[in-house]
Amino acid sequence: MKRRLDELLLQRGRLIERIAGQREALRRDSKPVARALGKADLAVAGVRSGVDYLGRHVLAASTVAGVLLIFKGRTTLRWAGRAFSLWKSWRALRSALFNLESRVRP
Repeated sequence: MKRRLDELLLQRGRLIERIAGQREALRRDSKPVARALGKADLAVAGVRSGVDYLGRHVLAASTVAGVLLIFKGRTTLRWAGRAFSLWKSWRALRSALFNLESRVRP
């Protein structure tokens, strides 16, 4: 009886080690999937945020759509580039001012 119990305990120990190895392999192999799902989740959140923004600012969205319909493609792209550049400049300036303010205030 003792011999059978020892064999069972040995087999149990091996199974526990095997399970631990499988868990580690699963954790290691699932990291790329988790990163990809995280990026997809951010993209979905961005789209939802954009849709919510358009829902809150219907007048602005319809104005932009009207401008796109009225003007030709080249002019619209030129103004879109200017607007994007202005927006990026504003973000950089705002960030710089925030960093400056955080350094000045203790």
